[in-house]
Amino acid sequence: MRTGAEFIDMNLSDQRHAMALLDAMRTERKISLSGLRSYSEVAPNSFIKWRDGSRSPSLSSFIRLAESFGFEILMVRRASGSGEERYELRDQSGALNVLESERCARRMSFGEMEAKSGISTTAFYAWRSCERSPLLCNAVAIAETFGFRIIMRRKVAAPDSTLSEQ
Repeated sequence: MRTGAEFIDMNLSDQRHAMALLDAMRTERKISLSGLRSYSEVAPNSFIKWRDGSRSPSLSSFIRLAESFGFEILMVRRASGSGEERYELRDQSGALNVLESERCARRMSFGEMEAKSGISTTAFYAWRSCERSPLLCNAVAIAETFGFRIIMRRKVAAPDSTLSEQ
């Protein structure tokens, strides 16, 4: 399993792969399951159920967990040329506004969106207004409806902003 700097992106359409990676990193760092709560604000029982795939985490909880291990959660789509459209899911409302704009650009009705994604309009707007956080599996479903993927990517360290005076 790639846990170091060579790690690139992990598609979150199946959370078990990401959870296996995070569990391996937890073990490498010698963080006990009971110590996980203070490290990442995630309850040990939840972590186990997410790792086993018997429950899907809320997007906000998964983001907290991933960030505690040095990852960011992004919604991405290959753009024209060699670039990519990229939206941080930490800004849940912003990412869902992008999906709403995409729905409108495609002239997709709410009924069609519900049929393709399995996500109700009521849930979509509750997530967009940040009244609730979607389950990770539901965030993946709505993003994939509009050609996006949700990925976990190693955070790139910000360049040192301090300049030495000469």
